[in-house]
Amino acid sequence: SSSSNGDSSDTEDGYIEPKFPISQYEYLEGRNFRYSTDAPSFLPCDDEENERLQLNYLLFKPYFPPIEDGLKEGIRVLTVRLGPGFWAKEMAETFPNSHFTGIDQTIYPISDTPRNCHFRIANAPEGLPFPDDTFDYVTQHDAMFTYTEEDWYKVVNEIVRVTKPGGWIQLVETSGILQDVGPNLSIWLMRVSVSLQTRNIQLKFGPKLHEVLEASHGVTDITYSHRSIPLGWLGKIGDLGLECVERMFGAMKPRMCDDWSISAEKYEKMAQAAAKECREFKSWTNIHYAYCRKKFPDEP
Repeated sequence: SSSSNGDSSDTEDGYIEPKFPISQYEYLEGRNFRYSTDAPSFLPCDDEENERLQLNYLLFKPYFPPIEDGLKEGIRVLTVRLGPGFWAKEMAETFPNSHFTGIDQTIYPISDTPRNCHFRIANAPEGLPFPDDTFDYVTQHDAMFTYTEEDWYKVVNEIVRVTKPGGWIQLVETSGILQDVGPNLSIWLMRVSVSLQTRNIQLKFGPKLHEVLEASHGVTDITYSHRSIPLGWLGKIGDLGLECVERMFGAMKPRMCDDWSISAEKYEKMAQAAAKECREFKSWTNIHYAYCRKKFPDEP
């Protein structure tokens, strides 16, 4: 039925309320993207992307710097690039004396959130909405396809700013480099790299995490390492690694088809062939970790 004043309403015949505000989102190849006139997002923000990020979380499982005693006693923690919120929720349940805050441009629905865990919408490159020296521990992972190189330095400077003196900072990312790949996966990686470069996003930023921390003069005790992940071989961890890659194929599909004028059918065939090659060639990649401590004011 129509509203009495003649304006359209949610109950009009044929009217379907959009899942997200149309002014903030765009749709491409059946996927939902954040809309921006400056830098349209490369990856979608919908239920499928939420599931992909959840799988990445299982693969990352970021270990953290020497703060477990502090977490047990009670500290303030910030996770930038919240994603599906699994890490913050799990940590809040494990360490009930600590308080966990998560931020991201898109907050996915999260059920049964602990009382010591809160989320808010914020875009980290535009500044973190917190005073100086607020958190004892700040972590960020899985931001590689979101930030330009300039954004990375802005975000890390903001992370250092909101971290308390003596507090810890941790970054976790995939390397962006796949090793021992077949021809289809090699072509796909080349195209992804070019598509990202046109958006000023570096595919291979993971190995540089320690460099962006070193560029901030307010930190010390920088530690960095990596662990290797098989893709499609070597048991369950390899199966999970390959599924993460396959989900990434799907997440990138709309932008890649648009950038390279590839039909959806051709892209799907290429993705299937590339996934098969991971098993045949025993492909693998690295996940990089870097953490450091914020200096005290009188610390050289």
